[in-house]
Amino acid sequence: MRPFVERLKSRKLIMALVAAAVAGTKMYYPDLPEDAVYAIVGACMGYVAVEGAVDAVGQLAKWLAEKNKTEPLVKK
Repeated sequence: MRPFVERLKSRKLIMALVAAAVAGTKMYYPDLPEDAVYAIVGACMGYVAVEGAVDAVGQLAKWLAEKNKTEPLVKK
């Protein structure tokens, strides 16, 4: 099981909190411009995309390191 602090930093939780905040703000302030909402949502989606890319590159580097450890670079 993951530690509690690590769960608080998860992208899913952060995005859920931001979505709830935007929805709540839109509910109490219906005249909130749609452009502002789209800017907030777009920034959050960009954050998730960048973090996902970082995770993917990390996994690729880990896989490549494991592969190079088992196979020599120069074949004789």
